[in-house]
Amino acid sequence: MLLACALGLLPLIMGGCESDSCLKGEDGCVVAPPCEALHFECSDDLTLLQARLVTVDDPAVPGGMDALAAVGDILLSNGRVSAVIDALEHPHYLAPSGGNLLDLGSPGGGDDSLRGIFHATGLLPGDAALYTRYRILDEPGVAAVQFEGHLDGHPEYRVNTRYEIRPCDPGVRVRTEFINAGTEAQSWMGADGFYYGKREHLPFTASPGAGFNHPSFGLTTVPDAIASTPYLAIAAHTEPASSYGVVACNLAEASGFHSTEVSAMGIPLTLVMPRDYLVYERFITVSPGASVSGAVDLSLEVREQLWGEAWVSVGGQLLASDDPGSQLGRDVRAAVLISEGTLQTPMDERIPRSHVLTDASGLFSARLPASRDYVLSVQAFGDTVHEQELSVGQDSIDLGSLELPPVGALMLDGRIDGESDHILALIHPADDATAAAVSGAIFGQFETCAPLLGNPNGPSPACNRVLLDGPVELPILPGNYDIYAIAGPFSSLAHQRVEITAGQTSSAVLELQSIELQPHGSLSADLHVHGRASFDSSIPDLDRVAAFLAARVDVIASTDHDVVNNYAAAMEALDAWERIHLIDGLETTGHILFRLQPEFPFPQVTGHWNFWPVPFDPEGPWRGATWDEKVEPGQLFTRMQDFTGWDADTGIVQLNHPLGDLQFGRDLGYASALGIATNVDLPTSFDGTAPSMFLYQPPGADFANSDYHSQEVMNGTNNGDFLLFRAFWFYLLNQGILRAGTANSDSHGLTDNVLGTPRNLIWTDTSLLDFDLEIFNQAIRDGRILGTNGPILELSTQAADGSRRTPSIIPFTPASDATLRIDLKAAPWVPIEEVRIIVNGELVRSIADKLAPAGDPMGQAASTRLEGLEIPLSELLPASGDAWLVVEAGQPLPPNADLNCDGLPDTGDNNADGTIDWQDVEVLEDLQEAPETTCLDDTGPLQLPEPPTDRSSPEYLFHSVVPGGYPLAFSNPLIFDRDGNGFSGVSR
Repeated sequence: MLLACALGLLPLIMGGCESDSCLKGEDGCVVAPPCEALHFECSDDLTLLQARLVTVDDPAVPGGMDALAAVGDILLSNGRVSAVIDALEHPHYLAPSGGNLLDLGSPGGGDDSLRGIFHATGLLPGDAALYTRYRILDEPGVAAVQFEGHLDGHPEYRVNTRYEIRPCDPGVRVRTEFINAGTEAQSWMGADGFYYGKREHLPFTASPGAGFNHPSFGLTTVPDAIASTPYLAIAAHTEPASSYGVVACNLAEASGFHSTEVSAMGIPLTLVMPRDYLVYERFITVSPGASVSGAVDLSLEVREQLWGEAWVSVGGQLLASDDPGSQLGRDVRAAVLISEGTLQTPMDERIPRSHVLTDASGLFSARLPASRDYVLSVQAFGDTVHEQELSVGQDSIDLGSLELPPVGALMLDGRIDGESDHILALIHPADDATAAAVSGAIFGQFETCAPLLGNPNGPSPACNRVLLDGPVELPILPGNYDIYAIAGPFSSLAHQRVEITAGQTSSAVLELQSIELQPHGSLSADLHVHGRASFDSSIPDLDRVAAFLAARVDVIASTDHDVVNNYAAAMEALDAWERIHLIDGLETTGHILFRLQPEFPFPQVTGHWNFWPVPFDPEGPWRGATWDEKVEPGQLFTRMQDFTGWDADTGIVQLNHPLGDLQFGRDLGYASALGIATNVDLPTSFDGTAPSMFLYQPPGADFANSDYHSQEVMNGTNNGDFLLFRAFWFYLLNQGILRAGTANSDSHGLTDNVLGTPRNLIWTDTSLLDFDLEIFNQAIRDGRILGTNGPILELSTQAADGSRRTPSIIPFTPASDATLRIDLKAAPWVPIEEVRIIVNGELVRSIADKLAPAGDPMGQAASTRLEGLEIPLSELLPASGDAWLVVEAGQPLPPNADLNCDGLPDTGDNNADGTIDWQDVEVLEDLQEAPETTCLDDTGPLQLPEPPTDRSSPEYLFHSVVPGGYPLAFSNPLIFDRDGNGFSGVSR
């Protein structure tokens, strides 16, 4: 220790030479001020400094898409920058307590783009800082607050953090002390954790081959993804926005890993002995705009002060002289990446230094480290269209003008029933040559689009999708395109082919016609929808509500992750209240891993659950929700009942996507977390096993873990998980656990899923004009629902009491001579090949030869496929015993098998040899002979039907407006209590 202090090495990773701070844990100590070498000049005076609690309608807090400041949080401001640190009792996302940077932007502005920054020493749940007390510091010339606590579950590992803003600071200073007051050495990295959420932020680092490109990793491969960088720059790329830069003040470079979901950056992994500690100081900058160049510019200014690194400005102007109209200023039209190196330097060795967007006139400017060689790369529509070398000395450079290759323009409009209205248009290449020429990904990130019209996760245009309500002009690469549109499944399909020529404007008008398809007495509903309040969405409210209107959905449940969102302003602006009933709700989302199963070796979360209605509270830390971490579902339901306005008697709890793979080490579905096998009966009492937790009522809970009302059977426009969710729903029905089945888009934007596809048709005694939420929710609880992405399926039978019964989860005794009546219709663009009748989970009949043809797919009238088909129940049900029946319609289901013997489908015929076996398992493709075991440890994937390639086929037309999906509808069950003594499941 003494030698290290004498050599001046230890401050890089440890604070062992510190004399004034809280390293010894004395009561009343004050954490040392961070980044003392930094000083910024401006004309502001000290009276603008504020360090206080956030108040109601606080004018100094930053607003914006990601803002979550709540009354009682802590505000630091200097009049230029405002930072909000969440109160101890207001934790968010991955943090087990408050005390973390939540919002950062301009005072009263709408530019906060920060989800949250927390502090940790590693990746495990016990590695995150849990703060237990705080003090607003009364010191001259600064606005500062200090938090003290320890690692979660480890009071012997203390953590102290000081946040500070000084006059003129273009950001916030932070110092965190990680102190090992235990008896054993610890391997810590001492880092900030940045939570992005996957569909918004792009982290940018100055490491070889990096920039926006970062290696993928899992929990066991993180060390391979760690790299050092002089700064981290973060931008949301959706206006209005801010960009953020992070520069270590006591490290020459910080170390960490990065992805579109999370970054962790700080002190490299270090062995910290007992009574030793790490100190991490950093300056977090904030700049207006969606380009990381603003963050990089300030980061270089900070590094010049700290490390004496000179910088210069490089600027110029991109011209698009031959473009029709003015298209510059859009991120897909023109951006500039500047990397250290030469044209001969391999891409994985170049060091990206900045990335800058142009203004509307094509002007750009970026700061770069001085005296180096660079490559300037001009990007347009996801491709690099120009590169040149640039040698930089000590003086700033004006590059003059650079001409961009010209593109064309498309003037696009649409009408429905002869009137201009909200429509979602999808643009596809009309031939393979165009598809190859126009495919691109924004800055090489997110999904590939053909064509790329805009950020796939942002406002319209997004990827290849455009919201219309009047004419829109789009810059677009030359080629041949097919443009399609529908107004939900109850309209005709519009199509127009256009040729785009460089330098010219082409026009297209899409004409749609409403089709009378929605059954009388039903309301259409999408009960799982996300918007900008969700951590994994960045679609603005106006675009989200426009998508509601374009989908022609009667009822929307707004279910953002962990917060309640209210679209009142956007609904008012688009005059949507008379056309849509919007229900405020939320999706609780497990983030913090905990010991869900005491005997299970790994911590888990309890998946995702929807609740509605939940009253919106604009001043609350979760906008009306409650903290949803570290509890079993029954305890979560109790929290919602006790701490929000959710009413357990009239509200809904929905189990979302019950099964699936891990995402960022967390189960998306509760059934997956419990490892339920559907070929084994559920334990009816708790026996310590994971499956027995399903029906269990945990301590302190008013509800059992299974006391929810509905389960998603279809989730997402892509049907890929239908077989899995359906199998679990069928299993519960067989077990006598009756829950309504729903079909929801789970849309987060315009590109991931088409809002309202799929949707629910809910038969209810209320209407859109005289809407009664309690009546509507009761219909959902009763399961009076059809889930569909196009086919409209109606079925009924006779009860012993003479009444006509339609699907619901309410058991009844059928008449002795009862028949099943099936009616089926759809828009003509929806191909339907078969109807399936399932009894007790088994297919008992498939009907194809009785279906009428769809007719012209471009037709404008309803297409009846099956009318009044009657089948005696005696031909369908077992000879005796209770039973249930579900009917499906659409395309034949893809072949599947259960290779790990848990009763759930897991693998498709992926090698197309007609047999599903170990040779279809992706991770076993290099295996030369069959495994010895019958039940495989590795399985999958399930296979969707192959995307149609014949652009003239009905299947291709459907796929063009329902991307990744195949035609499908399912009824809720008819529950037959044949002996009249109640339904408790079926014999297997």
